[in-house]
Amino acid sequence: MRHFIGRNSIICGFFSFLLFGGCFASIWFGESFWLNLTVIIGIFGLVTGAIICRNSGDPNLPSWRVNPFLFSLVMSGFYFLAKYTSLFFHEWSHSTVAYMLGILKGPLDINYGHGWTFAGISEFDDWSVYPDLIAQGRGIDVAMISIAGPMMNVLLAVISLALLTRERVRSSLLLFSLLFWVALHNVAQVWAYIPQRSVMYQGGDFFFFDWALNISPWVVTVPGTLLIIVGFAMVFVYVFPTLIADLRPPLPGLVGLFVLGWFTTFIYYGLTPLIFTLESLTSPRIWFGVLDIALGIVMAWLFVRELKKRHAGNPWLKPLEEK
Repeated sequence: MRHFIGRNSIICGFFSFLLFGGCFASIWFGESFWLNLTVIIGIFGLVTGAIICRNSGDPNLPSWRVNPFLFSLVMSGFYFLAKYTSLFFHEWSHSTVAYMLGILKGPLDINYGHGWTFAGISEFDDWSVYPDLIAQGRGIDVAMISIAGPMMNVLLAVISLALLTRERVRSSLLLFSLLFWVALHNVAQVWAYIPQRSVMYQGGDFFFFDWALNISPWVVTVPGTLLIIVGFAMVFVYVFPTLIADLRPPLPGLVGLFVLGWFTTFIYYGLTPLIFTLESLTSPRIWFGVLDIALGIVMAWLFVRELKKRHAGNPWLKPLEEK
């Protein structure tokens, strides 16, 4: 039985890697037949595994918690639901304010990009709209439109984190899991702007916000960075270890969840936007990449330390023969 469970975990991890690896690669490098096939194989493998192993595990627990394939499918579903909710609400906030100010024809009238990754999605071409508005003396309008997207992410992060402090919400592990991914994606999406693209870079929401109001980018960057670090501490030191302790996944599931959360935050949202907009390796903005990785290491250390505390008080990562 031990070999069976170990084998299932390895197979589940392989198909999960195909799913997320194909998704990230498609977002970074563009969709292709082979990358789409990789994602499809990953989904197919997880679904097939969930069906084959549907009767395995502890009958006293919900099947999605004891079936590794179903567990991965549930977490993947919540992950992408939270990711695209964060993305669409960000862009729709821009477009809704622009509509209210008479600039767009409808609140959802945006460029939805192309493909299933929605590559290139945006409210409109910033450089074709904002400079003309600023020249017309409508700097306040530009500031309101440009800041609307990030502020929606801040609002979603605050709401989800506030809900996650309530025992009633955390008593439902499905709702707990969903709100965790909502909080992580929205805090991390603001991190993709501050400080990576809020100073020494001409483009992005905060650049146009600062330009429209004629203020120093550091006025937003310094307090914004500090607040995001507080948000990361909430996610990685308070919420994430609590979720892991309540879910009690086997070690492969624990590692998989942490790697996905950490990679999403500090590589996908943190390092990637910087790499794709970095002019050269001599640019001083490269130090934001150092900050990103350093902060990621600190958050990983704090996460492990907090998890060890919870494990010491309520040990649940026991050898299989002791269960």
